[in-house]
Formats: sequence, structure tokens, C-alpha cells
Amino acid sequence: MAKEIGAERTGVRLSPVSSAGAISCSDPQPQYNYIAEQLSALGIVYLHVVEGATGGPRDAAPFDFDALRTRFKSTYLANNGYGLELANARLIEGKADLFAFGRPFISNPDLVERLKAGAPLAALNPATLYGGGAAGYIDYPALAGSSAQQ
Repeated sequence: MAKEIGAERTGVRLSPVSSAGAISCSDPQPQYNYIAEQLSALGIVYLHVVEGATGGPRDAAPFDFDALRTRFKSTYLANNGYGLELANARLIEGKADLFAFGRPFISNPDLVERLKAGAPLAALNPATLYGGGAAGYIDYPALAGSSAQQ
């Protein structure tokens, strides 16, 4: 893909410890370290890494996600279980450049405003995820005066 549209327009998402699709490896670290190095050498614009099991805990010991960050020299986008405090800490440590807030965005249409204001986040209703009708997608409350309320 990068050859066709340019590496500067190509991002790659990796889920090193996910068992999705029944794909697993007893020791994924060497393979993913190599992948990160090769993607960096190609000039891929960003690497989006699911740190932990998709939709599960961040604890993925013994996998070292920081090793991927070290090997990939462009923009590193971290995902999975990030809140404002953890994202800020990882940013300050240089462990990531950007952060994906997937599930919090579902239940907080005004997530950016809530994070800026230090407002509490609306709880996610897992029973409404990824299927069914509009419930759980368009009925979460927005903060008064937020752009999502309009």
C-alpha cells in the first residue's frame, strides 16, 4: 500500500497480544520488534498499537510495548485502556505521541470537552456495544453547553 499511495500517507495498526482470528504466537516479541523496525525503515507515517488484549486488560506481560516505540521512529499511537492521567504520563515519558480513546468516545460524545474540563465520564453500557439499534450510540448524555449537545 505504501508503495502505491506513499509511506507518508500510510499508517499501520498492530495488536501484538490479541488472540482475534485465532492467531497466536508463543513469543510474539521478536516478530513485532522486527515489524516495527521494518515499518520505520519504510517511512510509515504512524504505528497504531493496541497495548494489551482488545477490549481487555492492558496487562500483557511479558510483552514489552515500549520496545516497539523504541524501534519505530515516527509517530506512535497507543491504544487500549487509556484515560487522561495515564495518557499524560506516557506522553511526558516519551512512550507515545498520540492516544486512541475508543470506548470512552462511545459513551462520551463530548470526550474532549470532558477531559479539558476535568468532568466525570459517562459510564459505558457494554450490553449495547457493536450491534442492535441506536441504544448506546446516540443516547449518552453530553455536558451542558458542549458541542456534542447541539
